[in-house]
This record gives sequence, structure tokens and C-alpha cells, in this order.
Amino acid sequence: MADERQNYLFCFLDVLGFSNIVKTRELSDLYADYRELIEAASNNTHDGLVFSSWDGVPYFGMEQFESTYFSDTIVFWGAYHPRKLQSLCYMVMEVMCRAIEIGLPLRGSISAGKAILDKNQNHFLGKPVVNAAEAEKVQRWIGVTLSKEFREAPFNAGFSAACFMPWEWHLKEGGLAAVTPLVLDYPRWWRKSRRSSLQEAVKRLDTNSDYSDVYKNTLIFCDYSEANPRWWEQHKSYCER
Repeated sequence: MADERQNYLFCFLDVLGFSNIVKTRELSDLYADYRELIEAASNNTHDGLVFSSWDGVPYFGMEQFESTYFSDTIVFWGAYHPRKLQSLCYMVMEVMCRAIEIGLPLRGSISAGKAILDKNQNHFLGKPVVNAAEAEKVQRWIGVTLSKEFREAPFNAGFSAACFMPWEWHLKEGGLAAVTPLVLDYPRWWRKSRRSSLQEAVKRLDTNSDYSDVYKNTLIFCDYSEANPRWWEQHKSYCER
């Protein structure tokens, strides 16, 4: 069982339109898709993952996270550290991209804080679990947004511009209160790791008019990410340095 005295990173992902997917796919196929997403997370590697320790000596490598899935939900978690946040982001960005490719679009959030996370007993308790679920509900797109606790210390640091960008267009009315308006820039990872068009892949998923606005919001974000690969150069705080 995870130590509840320790802060954890917790990623909560829900499958968009799960009830329709269950009706149109064999359970064995759906199970295989879930396993493929977990394996995509486990096998993910990327170059340039180098960090500095507190005494200035560089070190590098991938962090390990636990995972599980149930019904329409996939979760990942691990001990909190700013450097681990970046590793989690790269892992989740690959999962998001692979999910789009196999037709299992995801929406979710990343949270942090003290929790009881016991995979063997299926116990998932604590504010990170609640806050992640609340943050997921206020979004209308395919993507991942940080939950509200990242606004304050000790979690308001360690955001890599290679992983995150400010974005609010996808939020439902009043949704800003449940999130920190920083989202995973998974379109950047798609462009780096794949040759096909992300926008075309997203359009192929838009087969249910009930979710057309979700895909529209997703495409707006994909286009913005592609047009602004160095978005931070336009940010006021960066320009004033």
C-alpha cells in the first residue's frame, strides 16, 4: 500500500463515449486496447530527459509509475517530485496519442497530494483522487489538464514548456475553479513521434454528433499547438526576463 504520509502524482483518464464503445466492440478487443495503452506507458522512452539534482550534478532516466484500469477509467500514480512530473507527462502524452490511434479517446487530469493508493486492495482515497475526477468533468475535449492544487506550493513548480502550455478554451462554464489552466501539449509529442496528421486522426473519431463539440475543441488546440511550438516566447513573463 502507498504511504499516505507522502505526496503522490495521480493521473486520471476517462474514455470518451465509453457506453457507445462497449456496445460496438467485443469485450476481448476492448481489454486488448486497455492493455495496449498500459504497455505504451510502460515502454515509452524519449531523448533529452536530463535533470539536475539539488547539488547541480545532472542525472537522467525514466521514472517508474504504477497503473491500473477499471470500467472506463485508466489511472497512473507515483511519488511526487517535480522531475517525476515531467516523466509522467511524457508517459501520458504517449498514451493519449496511442489512444487516438486505436479509437479510444481519453480525457483527464493530473493531480497531486497525500493519498492512499493500494492497487492490490483496489483502494484509491484522498484529495488527489477527488480533485482529478472533478477536473476531468469540467473539460470538453480530448486532452489532459492539471487539477487545481498545482496553483499553490509545493506543487506550483517543475512545469516543462516541452510538456505543458496554458489553455482554457476547452473548459466548461465555471470549470476554471477545478483546474490549473495548464494542459499537456500532446500534439507536440505526436509531431515528434509520428509522421501522420493528428488532426486527421481526430477527425476520423468524430462519428457521433453528441461529441462533435469535443472534437472541435480538440482540433482548435491541435492547430494552436502546431502554430505555436515556442509559445513561451510570446508569454509576458518570459518576455520580461
